Amino acid sequence: MTGISIGWLARRRARKAAAGNAYAGLMKAALAPDFYLTGDVADTFEGRAGMVMVHAALALRRIRGIPGKEAARLAAALNTRVLDGFDAAYREQGVGDSSIARKVRKLAEAYYGMGLALTAALDEASAEARKSAVEGVLARNAVTESSRAAGLAAWLCTLADGLEAQQDSEILAGNLDW
Repeated sequence: MTGISIGWLARRRARKAAAGNAYAGLMKAALAPDFYLTGDVADTFEGRAGMVMVHAALALRRIRGIPGKEAARLAAALNTRVLDGFDAAYREQGVGDSSIARKVRKLAEAYYGMGLALTAALDEASAEARKSAVEGVLARNAVTESSRAAGLAAWLCTLADGLEAQQDSEILAGNLDW
């Protein structure tokens, strides 16, 4: 093998490991019992999927904010892991092969839509407008009840700020501080 091939393989392996680390941390944070025990999020497949979507949107927003091809490749790898996770979750529920593609496609559309909306909301200039916009996204996408959206929105804005404060090298290694 040439030096170029070995370098490419090493980078690919590192990217795959980083995506795995990011996905594991994202899932641990999204499925933390506190959200569901307090009633902030419904303890249902839809509620848990919504929290995975929200956390994935935060992670992808942060990764895509890093310039360079490696960040774009990591974002794509993480995105693939999230969608594969949705597929696996449906299979665990016993959804048949004949309808799984349709269900995953529908969930993927919601995932992309929420990701775009949440990213736009987090890009608001003032802290109050940002929190209000995130609250609207959470309520419109039925992640939480309207009466609980304000608290969850404030927490997510703080979480997004924490991710922004992390070093790019840590993010590219998949070590997102949830």
